[in-house]
Amino acid sequence: MSQNKVSSRQRIVDAAIAIAINQGPKTLTLDKVAAKCGMSKGGVMHHFKNKEMLLEALLDNLMETAKGYEDSICKEHSALLPITRMLRTREQVHDHVNLDYARILLVAATENPALLNNFKQHLADFEQELQQDPERYFDSLLLWLAIDGLSFQELLSVSPFSENQRQNIRNKLISMAESLGENTGEN
Repeated sequence: MSQNKVSSRQRIVDAAIAIAINQGPKTLTLDKVAAKCGMSKGGVMHHFKNKEMLLEALLDNLMETAKGYEDSICKEHSALLPITRMLRTREQVHDHVNLDYARILLVAATENPALLNNFKQHLADFEQELQQDPERYFDSLLLWLAIDGLSFQELLSVSPFSENQRQNIRNKLISMAESLGENTGEN
């Protein structure tokens, strides 16, 4: 793929992210993306034939962003349990990814649940990784479900907790995960 094509594609993705953040993810249309990135709708459709393909690219971008945070965490802390790594990654995503952009998950689930297949596979792979440590498996699952519950309350805008309370909950979950790893040299 030529550099020009890559940069056009990235401009489209960046425009779609900006629309999701500033106007809400459910307002995303190819027409709005074209206007935002200064291209014709045909130019946008050259890269993304339809809204589904654009949503898929946005989901991939969101997952790549999370993977980047996870990689940084792994470089800093080489002996983390999988659950601690995941909780710290979620904390970084929460701190650095706009909630309206994260709501792309909800739009994708509504538009076409099959768009979430890569995300679903990522979750299944993580669950398999947790199974590799039967002694900590159940405790890790509970921590995972707790952070998912907190995250989904935020995504749906139904959380009864203040931002400060949610941060304290995230910190407590990380602390609990770290205590599971005390015998592994986790820090």
